Amino acid sequence: MRGPKTALLVCFGGAAAAVLGLAWDVSIHSAYPSLAQHETPLDPLSPAHDLIAAGILVAAIGAAWAIGVGVSRRLGALALLPIVASIAWVGTTALDAPALETGTTDQQAAANQLWQKTEEASIRYRSLSAARADGYLAFNPIGDPLIHYVNPAYMQDGRILDPEHVESLVYENTLRGPVLLAAMYSLEDPNAAPPDVAGQLTPWHRHDDLCFTPGGEVVGAAPACPPGSATYYTPWMLHVWLVPNRYGRFASDLDPWNQLAIELFG
Repeated sequence: MRGPKTALLVCFGGAAAAVLGLAWDVSIHSAYPSLAQHETPLDPLSPAHDLIAAGILVAAIGAAWAIGVGVSRRLGALALLPIVASIAWVGTTALDAPALETGTTDQQAAANQLWQKTEEASIRYRSLSAARADGYLAFNPIGDPLIHYVNPAYMQDGRILDPEHVESLVYENTLRGPVLLAAMYSLEDPNAAPPDVAGQLTPWHRHDDLCFTPGGEVVGAAPACPPGSATYYTPWMLHVWLVPNRYGRFASDLDPWNQLAIELFG
C-alpha cells in the first residue's frame, strides 16, 4: 500500500501547488491590472504561471502513478500520454516569448540615446536617500512592492523628456533595501498627446484605473477603490527600465521573474 499512498500524496501536493500558484497570480493581477497585456495564457516568465504549471504536472504524474500501482500499469502508462503531449505543447508554443518591437535604424538610435542618457543621469539616485534629498516623494504606499517617487518641482516645470529632471523614479522593496528599477517621464497635461520618441520602441501609457486620495496618493486600483478615493486619467508617461526586463526597456511593466529575482537578491 505504500506505493498508492505515496502516489496520492504526490498528486495532492501538486494540486496544492497549483492552487497556491493560482492565488498568487490573482494577487499579482489585482496589484498590477495592466500586466495582463504582456502575458500569454501560460507565460513561462511568470513565476505564478510556472507554479501552476508545475503543480498540475506533478499532480498528473501522481495520478498516473496511482493508477499504474493501484489499477493497471497499462492504464498508468496511458495516463502519462496527455502529460507528455502537454510538455511537448509547452515546449513548442508556450515558451515562445512575445516578440519585441525592432523599429527602424533611426528609431533604434533614438531609443538607445534616451535610455543611455536616462541611465547616466539616474545613477546618482541608486540611493533612495539621494532621491529624497532632491525632493522625490512617495506616490503610493511605502509598503507596496514597487514604489513610485515623484518630484513635485519637476511635474510642472515645462520640461519634457529631460534626463536631468525626470519626473518619477521607481524603486522596489527588497530584502536588502530599496533598489532603483526605473526612471519615468511624465507629461504635465492629462489631455496632451505624448511626443514620438522612437515609434513603437518607446510606448507611452497612462492609467484610468488608479485610486487617488484627495491629496494625490495612489491607494489602490479600480474597481476596489477605498472610500474617499477616486479614479481619473493620468498624464501620459514613459518608463525607462534600468534593470533587465523581458517586456522591453520602455515597457509599462517589469516582467514578474525579474521583479521576483530583484526582490529576493537585490
